[in-house]
Amino acid sequence: MTKASLPTTDWLRSQAMRYANRALPARPVVWDDTTQFMSIDRDHIIRLQEVSFLVQCNERERRFGMVDDQPKFWVKRAIDLDTGMMHILKLVFQEEFRVEVGTLQVKCVRSAEKEGRVLELVRGDARFMQGRTAPDSRGNLVRILDYITGVDLLNYLQSVRLSHEEYVFTLLPGILSRIRECCRALQRLHEAGLCHGDIRNDHLLIERDTGDYKWIDFDLSQEFPDFDIWSLGNILHCVVAKGFVAFSEALRIRPELSGKLHADDASVFFPHRVMNLRKVYPYLPAKLNEMLLRFSAGGQACYDQASQIVDDLSDCAASMGWQWGTL
Repeated sequence: MTKASLPTTDWLRSQAMRYANRALPARPVVWDDTTQFMSIDRDHIIRLQEVSFLVQCNERERRFGMVDDQPKFWVKRAIDLDTGMMHILKLVFQEEFRVEVGTLQVKCVRSAEKEGRVLELVRGDARFMQGRTAPDSRGNLVRILDYITGVDLLNYLQSVRLSHEEYVFTLLPGILSRIRECCRALQRLHEAGLCHGDIRNDHLLIERDTGDYKWIDFDLSQEFPDFDIWSLGNILHCVVAKGFVAFSEALRIRPELSGKLHADDASVFFPHRVMNLRKVYPYLPAKLNEMLLRFSAGGQACYDQASQIVDDLSDCAASMGWQWGTL
């Protein structure tokens, strides 16, 4: 820990009480070097470019509608003591791992610099989280992100108290219209030579006040250029299925499918999930199911660009008489 040039201790303590109702110790713990992020805890202060942030907690990973037990120690929720605004501070965390897409092993690398480039590109674009980068005293590139109040895509879908068939004929068209715009937003990144890198149902937030769908978390990159495109198949599956449909769930819904579901019906990303959802839900639009099959193990015509998904969603809407306009 190092000590930066600081406001007075009295000011820090009074602002913490004003904005967070927190009584800090007589000598608050202040960090201007975030390298040892595991040691930065609740009620500590992080100084970045002469701004003091009061740490509230570590963020936690939210996957499949549940909060993981493991906190993300490099991601802090913090209050700007100048303004009282809540932010997410993403500290530098070096990570490398591999994921499987069919028979491919894809290397994923976490990069603060890449996320910074995306944030710069999408500034002012409501389809993406907003923020800026700020180096700490050691040059670690911290991302200061606006806090988004809302719910992730999966949790929203699981909160819908409709049968799947009612959902398909009432809410699904409007949600797919939003997803079309999310795909169009990703095309903007790709045309700039960038990628999202970590497209997941919990990385698409629905803002509470506006209803806007916003992509978050851009710090992963891959050596596989189509990773974003294949990941969009998981988003489409989640939206069309109103959650997820594994092979076991499909047989529970329709026992008569026993012996009629095959490996070719599975998702390339998640072989235990059924991508050929029209077998499970025969009332799904045929054109929509054709899109899903492009992400299946038996798919013959894969997507190359997000714009192709945009076009096919538009064609599906037109065939169903959904009034989406020409966003």
